[in-house]
Amino acid sequence: MPAASPTAKDAAEDAAVAPKAAWFTPGRVTLVAMLVLCGLVLTSRLNEAKSQAEAHGAMAMAIIEQGPADAFKAPAETGAPAPSPASRAVSPVAANEPSPAPTGKKSGRRKTAQTAQANPASQPDTDPSAAQAPTALVAPDPSAQTQAPPSPTAYPATSPLVRAMAQALDPQADVLAVTHCREQRCRAVYARAAQPAVATATPAAGRCTATLGWPAGCVTVSSQRVPDDVVSVRFDLRPVLVSAARDLGVGLLLLGGVAWVWRRARSAQAALNMVPEPQLRQVAQNDALTGLLNRVAFESALKRHNEAESIGRMETDGCLMYFDLDRFKFINDTHGHIAGDLVLKTVAQRLRYTLGGGVMIGRLGGDEFAALLTDVSSRATIETICRVLIEQVSKPIMIGEVKEWVGLSIGAYMLKRGELNLGEMLHRADLAMYEAKRTGRGRLVFYDASMDAAARSRAQVQADLRNAIDERQFFMVYQPQFDAFDRVRGVEAMVRWRHPARGMVPPEEFIPVAEQSGLIVPLGKVVIDMVCADLVALREQRLALPYVSMDVSLRQLTDAAMVDDVQEALQRHGLNTSDIEFEVSESTAMVGLAGKETATLKKLSALAFRIAIDDFGSGTSSMGRLLDLKVDKLKIDGMFVQAIGQPNFNPALLELMIDLANRLGVKSVAEGVETLEQVAWLRKAGCQMLQGNFFAKPMTHGQLLNWLLMQASDASFASGIWKATQPSDALA
Repeated sequence: MPAASPTAKDAAEDAAVAPKAAWFTPGRVTLVAMLVLCGLVLTSRLNEAKSQAEAHGAMAMAIIEQGPADAFKAPAETGAPAPSPASRAVSPVAANEPSPAPTGKKSGRRKTAQTAQANPASQPDTDPSAAQAPTALVAPDPSAQTQAPPSPTAYPATSPLVRAMAQALDPQADVLAVTHCREQRCRAVYARAAQPAVATATPAAGRCTATLGWPAGCVTVSSQRVPDDVVSVRFDLRPVLVSAARDLGVGLLLLGGVAWVWRRARSAQAALNMVPEPQLRQVAQNDALTGLLNRVAFESALKRHNEAESIGRMETDGCLMYFDLDRFKFINDTHGHIAGDLVLKTVAQRLRYTLGGGVMIGRLGGDEFAALLTDVSSRATIETICRVLIEQVSKPIMIGEVKEWVGLSIGAYMLKRGELNLGEMLHRADLAMYEAKRTGRGRLVFYDASMDAAARSRAQVQADLRNAIDERQFFMVYQPQFDAFDRVRGVEAMVRWRHPARGMVPPEEFIPVAEQSGLIVPLGKVVIDMVCADLVALREQRLALPYVSMDVSLRQLTDAAMVDDVQEALQRHGLNTSDIEFEVSESTAMVGLAGKETATLKKLSALAFRIAIDDFGSGTSSMGRLLDLKVDKLKIDGMFVQAIGQPNFNPALLELMIDLANRLGVKSVAEGVETLEQVAWLRKAGCQMLQGNFFAKPMTHGQLLNWLLMQASDASFASGIWKATQPSDALA
């Protein structure tokens, strides 16, 4: 017989489970729960009442055991007054009870008395009145015998035992009666007279025949001292039922609430089951904001593609691409998250439109996207597609009445089915995307094996950087800045790292790692402290520079404690805010108005720190932002300076930036000046300050000290070295 297919087995299992699932309805489950709850609560309350009655019985037995030892003797023998004929008529059972075997002299006298009663002729003459009394006891009134119910003889009401029992048991409202039994003789020691209805329905006092009854229950407690001594306690069951009903009411309310919630949930599930399965699958797989595949669905599709068999003999089985948006954080901080969502939706539409419907596109999270092209194996084709993608995504996006734009950095990995697992493929595409952002953004980079080595190197640099900060393996170099008359106006401080094993580590290798890992914040504190110490040392040699300029990163500006840390360092070294100038890259300075970076820059400017825009012209600037930040300098990027004297040099942009600085009332500084031709052109164009290797290369603190002393010996520099830079200084 052929084995059943997995689908048939699943159907059979579902058919077997379906009746069980159909039985578990809210109503049926609630009914069963109610019955179980009723049984549990009632059993618990009955056990509790029984335990209390046993405790009361133990207390009654203790009272009895503390009483006289001859409690069961006849009243005449104990010296108690004889019961009246009426009382004997009420309780004749005691006369019918068998007497205990006679022992000793007292039993002999009792036997003589019984013999005399049986044979009156043999007795001596006595007083007639005295002879009639026992006759009345022997032959009581027949009517009295028929009217009295059978019950044990009760202790006299005046007995100390009865009074002690009443004093102990009257406060216990659930105790109805207590009977003391020894062998076959029982006597009532307590009865609650305030419950006539219960007393009428209570069976005759005696030993317990059953634990439960209505309306009273009964328990028996044995003596620990006398084996045949027992106490029977009859207790009222009505309070037990009232308490159980109260508890059941609360429990039923809770069960009703649970049943209502369950029913609502089943109704919602039933409504959900009515949704078509394709629609449910789409909801589970698609990103809620963009409608693209979510991360889980995209990775599942990529895994299926990787595990499928290769078709043909192509070198690759498609291309995995990682996308990351440039300037998205700027838009999000400037215009808010609603505008950011609009940008993400627009980018998703453009990706879908450009790549086509047959390409799997997913949003991995934040502003990161991915795509899998399965029918492309040529790098040239991928480059063409990505060129169109970058062009389409970079088109303006209307946010209200403002036109904004984002860039697109792309990392691509040409994959081969089965060679790598899912995580490794994603990692390689991510490495390529990181390289695209690191090398200029807005471009495509294919994965290369060297990127793995670079990633490992960055990880090693990050680990070594932590130790370097703790061990102060850094030192500062300084490059002078000159005005149009070759006077030193200040120096720019640059950090260098001397590794104990590797030697000098280039700044372009460890600075990006420090910024990405967040180590730039503690590194910045070390740099500020070293700069302040070097400046104080120069002033002790009567070489007080007007200021020292240093770079500050975006990550440092987001640190809420940065301003306080700088002020604390200045106070510790005895310096002023005018002694320090902060250089901020153009991309950092142009962040949104709502960003923490802007607040920190404004606070620094308000404290009289100089603010310079570094690498001006390499990014995107806003005139409003320049005025809002109240910058003091525009440092023109070195790539514009290097173009001077080159073939096809167009001076328009360089002249425009210099003229813009003059019109804004801020100083223009040209970086990277290397030749005399560049110096001549910049001075003729009106650039106010120059910096580069043509004048002086970066120097250590000791080299700078000797260089300044040498310059100070020249009378032509004496008038300008000490003078602070002022925006009002102009060219002659």
